Amino acid sequence: ELFRKALNQVSPELEIPEFTGITIDSRKVQRGDIFLALKGERTDGHHYIEQVQKAGAVACIVEKEGDKFSSTFEVSSTRQLINDTAAEYRKNLSCPFIGITGTNGKTTTKDLLAKVLSTDRKVMSTKENFNSTIGVPLSIFECGEDADVAIIEMGASKPGEIEYICNIAQPDMGIITNVYEAHIEYFGTIDAVAETKSALFSSLPKFGTAFVNMDDEYISKMSIPCNYVGYSFTKLADFQGKWSTDEREIVIKGTPIKLSIPSQSLGMNALAVFSIASHLGIEPSSIQKQIESFQTPSGRGNVINMKDIIIINDSYNANLESARSGINNLILLSEKSRKIAVIGDMLELGKMDKEHHRILGRHLSGKKIDAVFAYGDLTQHTIHALNGASMFHQFYNDKTSLLKDLKEFLMNGDIVYVKGSRGMKMEEIITGLQD
Repeated sequence: ELFRKALNQVSPELEIPEFTGITIDSRKVQRGDIFLALKGERTDGHHYIEQVQKAGAVACIVEKEGDKFSSTFEVSSTRQLINDTAAEYRKNLSCPFIGITGTNGKTTTKDLLAKVLSTDRKVMSTKENFNSTIGVPLSIFECGEDADVAIIEMGASKPGEIEYICNIAQPDMGIITNVYEAHIEYFGTIDAVAETKSALFSSLPKFGTAFVNMDDEYISKMSIPCNYVGYSFTKLADFQGKWSTDEREIVIKGTPIKLSIPSQSLGMNALAVFSIASHLGIEPSSIQKQIESFQTPSGRGNVINMKDIIIINDSYNANLESARSGINNLILLSEKSRKIAVIGDMLELGKMDKEHHRILGRHLSGKKIDAVFAYGDLTQHTIHALNGASMFHQFYNDKTSLLKDLKEFLMNGDIVYVKGSRGMKMEEIITGLQD
């Protein structure tokens, strides 16, 4: 009903019949849905009008003339219609919206925060990878009037996209996890990355709250137009965390929290979530319990226990900082086990692509790693940077050959760390090991 109200305010001329859902994916249309035809980079929803009609869509909203059906409605831009309707829909929601952006750790922080806050309130959070300029507006429609809080993950691959998303979502609170060099092909410089991310803080109302990572050199210098809560492992802050000696436990305001894996990045995510949840009134004991039982999302450092080996699946995406962090976490694991890194190309680095791969090679050469298997094109620069290193290191331009050699190399008790950009599909290595 809220969607119909918002849609009527944006486009009163659209007399949409009764419906049960909204989708932009023709493959997911169910009987009673509205289908919004979008023109994307790879496909055009207008090609599937007949298909979704047969699947039971009660209405199709399109933006160009084509085959006419009785329940097709034309607008000048379906994307703009979605954005305008989402912005109008947001105005009718009274629950606070928490925006989360940053280079690394957005999804883990979002999922962890949702788990912690769900202990005593109804939480809506963005699903899967719906963190884009089109994904966020669609996610907002999933927030009902009975929600107590909405957590909105915001991703950006180009300048200005966080501001664009914030104009629709209108967050009341915000957190920027960190700022590193990623998508440099489109941003150009890390300063441009920081500027785009900072739009989340700039968009907050005067009565809002920014949660500030004081350990990040870019975030700590950003202008905050509202209340702010600082958190840090190295500086005085509202919430100051301390590491135990084994990197598996952190202590925040006297509350010890055991992490599922030794990971500095997970520790920082946990500190951020503790800060937000405490600010919102969740008891420290409850936060502790939820963090300690949290399992990292698939592809973001989750641990897979196989019969004879352990796999750390960090294959969802990659940039230099997340790769270095993953390697650092790997060496903290069992001293008795051999540690093997399987790495794929880090993409969208523009003119810095070769140098970042060389830096990763130099980073690996200084760590107690037993082998490096590299796949792609750019990782050959990583392997070249390892020349002279005592560890086994080999470059492959064929995933099948890599997998064959890796299986022959493995021994019982090995720990295998898998990392690469989304486009490299490094999860196929894991699937191959499980076969």
